[in-house]
Amino acid sequence: MRSSLVTTATATAVFLASGAWTPQQGWLAAVLSVVQLAPLLFCRRAPAVVLGVITVATVAHLLLDQPRNTMYVPVLLALYHTPRRGFAVCAAVAVGAAVFPAKGPWDGTALALAVCSMAWLLGAERRRQVADRAERAARRLHDTLAQTTAVMLVQAETLRAVGELTDADRARLDTLVTAGRGALTLVRRTLDDLREDTERPPELADVLAQLRTAGLILDGDPALPPLARPMRELAERVIAETAVNALRHNGPGVRLTFEIQPGEDRLLITARNVIKASPGAAAGYGLASLAEQVRAVGGAWSAGDRDGVWVVSAELPAVASRSRIAGRAA
Repeated sequence: MRSSLVTTATATAVFLASGAWTPQQGWLAAVLSVVQLAPLLFCRRAPAVVLGVITVATVAHLLLDQPRNTMYVPVLLALYHTPRRGFAVCAAVAVGAAVFPAKGPWDGTALALAVCSMAWLLGAERRRQVADRAERAARRLHDTLAQTTAVMLVQAETLRAVGELTDADRARLDTLVTAGRGALTLVRRTLDDLREDTERPPELADVLAQLRTAGLILDGDPALPPLARPMRELAERVIAETAVNALRHNGPGVRLTFEIQPGEDRLLITARNVIKASPGAAAGYGLASLAEQVRAVGGAWSAGDRDGVWVVSAELPAVASRSRIAGRAA
């Protein structure tokens, strides 16, 4: 949010210093200028929506007064943050058409199209570099975790085979071995996901089964409606991390209840468990990270103690899966 504030403040300063808006332009131009600049605060959360709003306001402002090139600076910043190529093309063409009557084909339309294209390409390059760094980090994580976990698994399996263990000890070792193998599988699949966008079966059932083995009492299995892959994975992470958090902070025997409320455009996930540990220990880095991800996609998040019950609530945009959309279209 701090970087968005800095970006918006800088764009506003450039906008005003260049005379893109002056008091002589009147109240309508002032309103359009605010609509051009204010949405920049939310570029990271909803880049496509922000680009659409800013483009409409910019085109109106360009047609209202004698256009200046700095009038479409907010569009350039929105283009930089937008991964949607189709939206970017529409925005660039709209701005180019709006400046044509006053500035002509070269100083107006051609310049606007070139600058808009450059802004989008710079953003695309930044996203590519971020993806490359993420893949390199995932590879290093896989190599390190694979070596360490392999040693742990071998030692655990050897101890199970030759050690004098009680049935309870063997059950604990089985849980350890299963968790280790599951961790390796998840890392490998995460690495594959960075390389290609393929549909994969959900792993939520396996995670919940392991947590049950470790002592979590789960009232039923949380059933999610059909969702597009990114939103489905986020919803599954909300459920899994909430379950892990409940077991970690309250220990075996904790009872966790999930309530899934699907809607036409929103999905509400609510989880409740009685707090056995101190309330301050109930929230950790995992939930804080989840809160950021949920808000980043335009959702809502809350987590806290309500009369001795820890309640986690996540509201997500309910985007239907491609298979479901295809079925409706048919």
